[in-house]
Amino acid sequence: MLLTDGSPNDDESLQVYESAILQASDTERIPLRAKLHLALEEISEDVLNVLLAHGVPSDPQATTRRLKGVSDVVVTRQMKRWHAVHTLEVFYRDAFNNQLNTRYQAKFDEYHDLSENARDRTYQYGIGLALIPIPRAQTPVFSFVAGLIVETIYYVKVSWVSASGQVGDPSELTTYDSPASSLPVVTAVNPPPVATGFNVYMGLSPETVTLQNTTPVAVGGSFTLPGSGLVAGSPPGCGQTPDVYVTGGLMLRRG
Repeated sequence: MLLTDGSPNDDESLQVYESAILQASDTERIPLRAKLHLALEEISEDVLNVLLAHGVPSDPQATTRRLKGVSDVVVTRQMKRWHAVHTLEVFYRDAFNNQLNTRYQAKFDEYHDLSENARDRTYQYGIGLALIPIPRAQTPVFSFVAGLIVETIYYVKVSWVSASGQVGDPSELTTYDSPASSLPVVTAVNPPPVATGFNVYMGLSPETVTLQNTTPVAVGGSFTLPGSGLVAGSPPGCGQTPDVYVTGGLMLRRG
């Protein structure tokens, strides 16, 4: 996924690092979603500052970096961890300032150190960039046509595809209740300029969502589930991987 696609982590992800974070959030009435968003903003500013400081030829988009911002930055495993622990730092910073509780200060100090370490590791590994960034798809639009399938609830995702076959991060999982004697029709909306088509992933449960189209559906077109029903295609991915890495003032090409 791209750094501008949304939060790299959710509440469940934070529990991997801090098992009691949901209870703390309820107790102190500090919304985790807001802190996830704030941490993402702070990380994005930090990453942009580094990219601006590198300049030509470190950053392949250096001449337009101020305009592009971080829209081409790919969330690597290192950056995902950085965002998680920085979110916890932001959360406990707020909790301590609200309560002046030394227990929260200790938590804040712990995650402050972890966040700095994760930031350093991210920069050592490199800031990953996509040369042709494809943003996350929005929730698709559903309709139906006459068919022979019984009433069914489908779980659905879509993702944009570029002319070169690169696939963006899938949309959030959504459901569609298809009426009896009908076939669901899925349409992706608001295509980015780089998209030439989209993929459709469907299943009868969140765990069984797989690719249904054999070739990308053209932008402006729709996918209709055939009367034969779902097929067992490949599962949705996590979006693009970096084409280049900016690290230590150098651009390192993948592979």
